[in-house]
Amino acid sequence: QNDCEESQIKKLYRNIQYFKSELGRHKIQQKFVESNSSIQCCIVSGNEKVKNAATLIREKGFDVKPILSPTVSQGQERLRFCIHSYNSKKEIEEVLENLINFV
Repeated sequence: QNDCEESQIKKLYRNIQYFKSELGRHKIQQKFVESNSSIQCCIVSGNEKVKNAATLIREKGFDVKPILSPTVSQGQERLRFCIHSYNSKKEIEEVLENLINFV
């Protein structure tokens, strides 16, 4: 790995940790599936509810994906967030502030 790749990896891990710390700050970590990866999932039960949440958050400029049943068990529908090294703290804060309206 070159220094540039290593620095991107470090930024990614910092962003994952920041995302998780913001979940705690907003007291919504119990809504998330435990993960230390760049993929973070928030349970939003019901296909319609998770689709509506994804649409409204996307309209704010964030690319979140609804994962619907039967892909996951009924009642376990979720929003999938993919964290990147280039995400800013402000972006992480804003996407979670938008999410709070649905959880």
